[in-house]
Amino acid sequence: MRILLMAFLLVFMPAKAAQPALGKNEAATLIDQGLAAEPLIWLPFPLPYTVDQTDKNKDGLLLDALFRHGLIEREKDMRMVEVTEAGFTRRKVQLRWVYNYSQERREQGTPEGFYYGKGKLKKVVELSAPYLIGDYYYAEAYVQWYVTDIQDWIADPAFRSARTLRRTLESYEKPFEKRLYLQFDGGSWALWKGEPGML
Repeated sequence: MRILLMAFLLVFMPAKAAQPALGKNEAATLIDQGLAAEPLIWLPFPLPYTVDQTDKNKDGLLLDALFRHGLIEREKDMRMVEVTEAGFTRRKVQLRWVYNYSQERREQGTPEGFYYGKGKLKKVVELSAPYLIGDYYYAEAYVQWYVTDIQDWIADPAFRSARTLRRTLESYEKPFEKRLYLQFDGGSWALWKGEPGML
């Protein structure tokens, strides 16, 4: 009886799926496609943003550079402010700039930020063997990547104070590094945007 039961289980129970293979070349192709599909967006500050017209701090210089490159618009604004000098308070006119996205962009509901390029895989440094979590196999990849399709405006000296953009310009020689995950859904591998097992 026991032998018949074991034979039945062997014939009719579904076999556990074999661990899928994943080579470095296949992983590299999937990672490169995934990086290229995600536009890189720089988010320096929310707009609209108002600054004094004589403001030379970092934000004022960045806003002026974005305006000069046609990425945002600005309007003149004027207000009265109280100024105290040598014990006397007087009122004076303060001239300001109000920076914002174009009216067209605001009407389209385009998300905030500025496109500056897209990612390109340079090297898969490490690739783990596939491992099972729940119903899916995952593999962890540690990669080096750089930015392609770099927008011309990034080269403006005003943006040297923005680390992300400065690093973008040198990213081919000094690549960015990060960990990525690939998931096997039972049919094929794909780049996974979350942590393994987090659905």
